[in-house]
Amino acid sequence: MSDSTPHMFNILVCIDGSEEGYRGLHYAIKFSLDHTDTDIALLYVRSSGAGGRSSGLNMELTHENMLDWNLELPGLKSLKRARDMLVETGFLGEEWDSEDITKKFRGTRAGDHIIKYSSKKTGQRISLIVRESSSVLTGILDEAHFYSYDIVIVSASKESAGGTGHIDMYTAIGVATEHDGTVILVRELEEEHGHFVCVKDTEMSMEMVHKDALMAARCGCPIYLYSVAREEEGLPAAQNALERAQSVVEKAGGKVSDKTAEVGDPVWRITERGQDYSLIVISATEKSRLKQMFLGSTSHSILKKAKNSVMIIR
Repeated sequence: MSDSTPHMFNILVCIDGSEEGYRGLHYAIKFSLDHTDTDIALLYVRSSGAGGRSSGLNMELTHENMLDWNLELPGLKSLKRARDMLVETGFLGEEWDSEDITKKFRGTRAGDHIIKYSSKKTGQRISLIVRESSSVLTGILDEAHFYSYDIVIVSASKESAGGTGHIDMYTAIGVATEHDGTVILVRELEEEHGHFVCVKDTEMSMEMVHKDALMAARCGCPIYLYSVAREEEGLPAAQNALERAQSVVEKAGGKVSDKTAEVGDPVWRITERGQDYSLIVISATEKSRLKQMFLGSTSHSILKKAKNSVMIIR
């Protein structure tokens, strides 16, 4: 018998107390408010350091119910603010039930400490997770690898949020490099300026366009197509990529607001042009699936040099 359970659109938002992290959550809510098939998980990872010493978090939480919001415990102040945002936007309401859970993760000594909310009306779920891990990067990747998320949203701010759960630029790039799925790096995110979708005349690029068209429809985000050729000889292929991409968007039920093809250095052109939009949208290249090769790829350079938010789609 086939499983008739409908697929939920699962979003993981990594919270570290920074304003960029909360902007990322607000964008996740934008994907979700009008869609009852959306689950959201909020993750705070507390790094225990290279020595792997436990901070006592597990012991304290066995005596303190997370629902009591003892804000002295690591990560809870940040997660409470995130939870309050969900309430203020109307996503999380009174009809949601909650439960407090402590569980082991992959047999580690420290556990995952979770508050789960579930909607009586829609069956949607919200999870607030505190995890202790050897590093913030490891904790995020563990969650992303072992659970099915359609998007992982992570702060890429240069400003320090402080504390053991801070997500620095190295960590954000690491998530985008090593995770096998779609990642949004949040950097100066402004919501109303649309998706700047960078395309090539390849099948992988067209798959990326299709996925973005579906996500843009969820948030009501306009789509702007862009293709850049390194030399004049490549301009016809860039223009063909735009035509193909527009057809993909329209077949997915979307609409292209504008499309442009130019000649120049792809990294410079994309990062300069793209800063006027909410997200620069790029696909991982075939090479980027091998970590050592990804480090020199165009995609990786854009992730590092962009002044605004980037979504890399796989």
